[in-house]
Amino acid sequence: MNKSVIRDLAKFAAGLVLGDFLVGVWFLSRGLIPFTFLGVTWTVQNTLLWLVFDAIIIGFLVTYGWHINTGKRTASERAFLDVAGFIFGIVALAHLSRLVFGWNLQIGSFVLPYWMNALGAVVALFLSYASFHLAHLEERR
Repeated sequence: MNKSVIRDLAKFAAGLVLGDFLVGVWFLSRGLIPFTFLGVTWTVQNTLLWLVFDAIIIGFLVTYGWHINTGKRTASERAFLDVAGFIFGIVALAHLSRLVFGWNLQIGSFVLPYWMNALGAVVALFLSYASFHLAHLEERR
């Protein structure tokens, strides 16, 4: 995959996740919580976890989209990308493990549906691949 395509996808995804983050902030600020969506009741605690997760993902996507230069990588950039790829790989394995073994995940009154793990596994696998791909791109040339 072309590195400019990966950067553009990261920019697009950062916008989507930022929109998701702003929706969470809006729900909190307007007192719309607790609410039930697709059979899941969202509380203030769930929403705060949602916002923290979105903020972390936005940080990674902004780094991919705007701050990773397209030239030769420095050692610190390669190290950052390798660490990010490793973390995303572990997250993907956790999502896949829950799907394969059928584990139930409940945080307070919130029971995480399996489709969220499937989506999380796909996103985490892509981000892991993109991290390692960008970190070692010039080594393949």
